[in-house]
Amino acid sequence: MLLLAIAMLAIASILPERPYLILGLSLVVGASISILVREAIAPSPQTRITQLTASLLLIISLYGFADLMYAL
Repeated sequence: MLLLAIAMLAIASILPERPYLILGLSLVVGASISILVREAIAPSPQTRITQLTASLLLIISLYGFADLMYAL
């Protein structure tokens, strides 16, 4: 899911159309929440790093959504 989000955001950087950006950001939000839930249920050896990365991705993607809504 995260790989698909990266692909959509790469397409959005090449083709400046909003649907690719919205789809990429929503996939990042979904993947980040999925990672945080997985780490809460079954922690891995690098729990802190994984949670920090997922939280950072979630904050950046939510900021992207807010910026997109402000631009509309």
